[in-house]
Amino acid sequence: MENFKVINRSKESGSTKSLLKNGMVPGIIYGKNTIPTKIAFENKALQKLMHTGGFYSKIIDLDVEGKKEKVLPKQLQYDPVSDKLIHFDFLRVQNDTKVTVEVLVDFLNKETCPGLKKGGVLNLVRRLVELNCNANKIPEKLEFDLVASDIGDAIKISNIILPEGVVPTISDRDFVIATLAPPTVEVETKDTEEDTETTDKTEAGSKEGEADKKEESSQEKPK
Repeated sequence: MENFKVINRSKESGSTKSLLKNGMVPGIIYGKNTIPTKIAFENKALQKLMHTGGFYSKIIDLDVEGKKEKVLPKQLQYDPVSDKLIHFDFLRVQNDTKVTVEVLVDFLNKETCPGLKKGGVLNLVRRLVELNCNANKIPEKLEFDLVASDIGDAIKISNIILPEGVVPTISDRDFVIATLAPPTVEVETKDTEEDTETTDKTEAGSKEGEADKKEESSQEKPK
């Protein structure tokens, strides 16, 4: 894992504005029974981390003036006007620190999935699953193989193999993560055709009715 150097703001002078201007983002490291540490992280390095995927479930190794710290990203704060990142919160962790994280679910073999080959649609109920585990047990992602999934199937949390010591925060039910729904194109086409036929019949009936009224009116006129 890459090790990042940061500035310990407890020993540095400078306002938040000056740090941001110089390409640094101020933040804080906190944890249970530990003293919070104010730090500043290089914006480019932080942005790179944020866009590699799984940011909130990734342990980061920091070098704070020679002191090694393991942290888990917890919160990012943005400027409401410019939308630029202006502050972050990192949780200080050890290997046995209990953490709550959201992990992405990845679906394998979509191209060979029987249900999808028939025109079915993979309806994602939960893109992320919230988990409880030790900091050193955080899975990079959860996986489910669609190789035998067909239309009408529901993929539940019990269908996914979780690493030892990793449990979902929702424990009172076997919740659904995704479903394989039937295709909707044909149904929509039929509905459109039926609507068109109904409209045509209505218009034709209306024209016939108007013609009948005109004929009756001409017959009633005195000679």
